[in-house]
Amino acid sequence: MSRVVLALAAAVVLGGCADKGASKPESRVTVDERAGVIHGVRFGDTAKEIRRRLGKPTDHKPGFFPAGAEYTGPPSIAVRDRAKPETLHYKDMAFLVSHTTGAFAMATLAKNARTRAGVAVGDDLDRVREQYKGVTCGEQIAGEPLLGGQVPTYHWCRTVVAGAHVFFGGDPIASITLTLF
Repeated sequence: MSRVVLALAAAVVLGGCADKGASKPESRVTVDERAGVIHGVRFGDTAKEIRRRLGKPTDHKPGFFPAGAEYTGPPSIAVRDRAKPETLHYKDMAFLVSHTTGAFAMATLAKNARTRAGVAVGDDLDRVREQYKGVTCGEQIAGEPLLGGQVPTYHWCRTVVAGAHVFFGGDPIASITLTLF
């Protein structure tokens, strides 16, 4: 009899733990703008190191952002050497990797991404101005108009933190990009 009670108690406890785990929200993606880290990838990491950390890239389309994502990144990114950089796309992140200096540009579009200063994907650009000093903002053309319509654009803000450009694209923010300059 005591074995049955003990088994039932264990089932209730384990069942409660499983329920808590199932309702647990996704972990937050920290963008460490001071250290130059997104999704655990650091400036200077090689393509091999990024693949080891994140696995096989999800697509091989041209361009910096992953397939299906509207581009809300910086209007330009300085290339680190003469050779064409390798682009690694994952579901909600992208990396540009130089053969000589490693990762020099990285972006996240993850809904749960937040900088150390507390600016997150989904926030209004006003939050960038509140949290950082020396912020520059603007508007960028986002492609060609369809059937003679209005030219699509997106708003952005940028600042410099610890030797890197921190770029917030879209309003509300759709992407956070770190680039070396």
